[in-house]
Amino acid sequence: MTGPGTVLGRLYRAAPAVQDSVLAAALLLPDLFLFSDFALPSVELAGRLLTVGYAVLGYAALAARRRAPLAVFGYVWAHALGGELLTAAGAFDYSPTLGLLAALYTVAALRGARPAVFALVSVAVPVALSVRAALADVPEAERLTSLIGVACFYGLLNLEVWAVGRWVRAGRGAAVRDRLAVARAEEAVLSERARTARELHDIVANAVTVMVLQAGGARHVLRTDPGRVENALDQIESCGKTAVAELRHMLLVLRADGERLAAEEPSFGLADLDPLLNGVRQAGLTAHLRVTGAPAPLSRSVDLTAYRLVQEALTNAAKHAGPGAVTVVRLDWHPAGDRLKITILDDGRGAPPADRSELSTGHGLLGMRERVAVCGGTFEAGPARNGGFRVAAGLPTQKLPPREVGS
Repeated sequence: MTGPGTVLGRLYRAAPAVQDSVLAAALLLPDLFLFSDFALPSVELAGRLLTVGYAVLGYAALAARRRAPLAVFGYVWAHALGGELLTAAGAFDYSPTLGLLAALYTVAALRGARPAVFALVSVAVPVALSVRAALADVPEAERLTSLIGVACFYGLLNLEVWAVGRWVRAGRGAAVRDRLAVARAEEAVLSERARTARELHDIVANAVTVMVLQAGGARHVLRTDPGRVENALDQIESCGKTAVAELRHMLLVLRADGERLAAEEPSFGLADLDPLLNGVRQAGLTAHLRVTGAPAPLSRSVDLTAYRLVQEALTNAAKHAGPGAVTVVRLDWHPAGDRLKITILDDGRGAPPADRSELSTGHGLLGMRERVAVCGGTFEAGPARNGGFRVAAGLPTQKLPPREVGS
């Protein structure tokens, strides 16, 4: 059994054209009974059919009112004007009203202020003719009072329908702005979460990889080379302390007063490459740094990205190429001073650890690509012709502000 609730639910889920067709049918009958002579016993059948036919001709357009609000309004406006002119000519007695109100509401709700005001002003023409037709049979002594009453009725009715449409449009606009604000907030949260994940990965993955490789090397020479073991333990301790310090800094930045702390705490950059290279050298990797061109200033975020890129590429070389591999880090400063190209290339000829898959998180290259993209740079990575692996990125540089040039 189908109840009213089920019918309304289906109508609510129906296509807009179906909903608007139902609305047109719902307005047609009241319009005929209230604003025409359709229900008068004195009207012949032919006159009634003519009135109904003309009404259907206008209301059919309302099925497309949401797809083309202005076009439908223009059609319905002409239909209402035609009805008034045919009434004045004696063809029938019909003043199309409710359909014009529906079209006026649609323009006010779905279009901007200028089309909406134009539509409101334009309805004055058929409304004036409707008032004139309503006063045709009013005695002369009552005409002024009737004129005021009928004009106020039609004028306020159209103005209220128009105002409701504008109010609905304003509410929809506010809802859209709220949804956009929520979407931006969610995007910011996801972006911050991804940034935090990249930082954690870069800090922990590098430190753990170097420590594991150092520990593995120390185990092989535990009984034969105590000095080397001691050196490896020193490197493990140093690497662990550095990782803890970086984690502490990151956790401080994530606190409520993170902006102040981030400004106070130093961040890593290209100036810190020497300790980084020394760390992987102690793990058995042969690493060289080559710089061409005149260095240009980098923003803090780009400087950190450059450091993390080299750090992650060296970590991958230590894991996958292994101790004994030769890795070259190139910093090529563009002659125009607006670009830095970073290339990390290993020869793939080391002795990678047997458990290297356990050292990999699977997010290193993705993290590097995301970091570079955030800075507006370019990134590429893949096997090299020499049998090793190549990571390359282009990062933008910046010019020093005038007040910093002499510092």
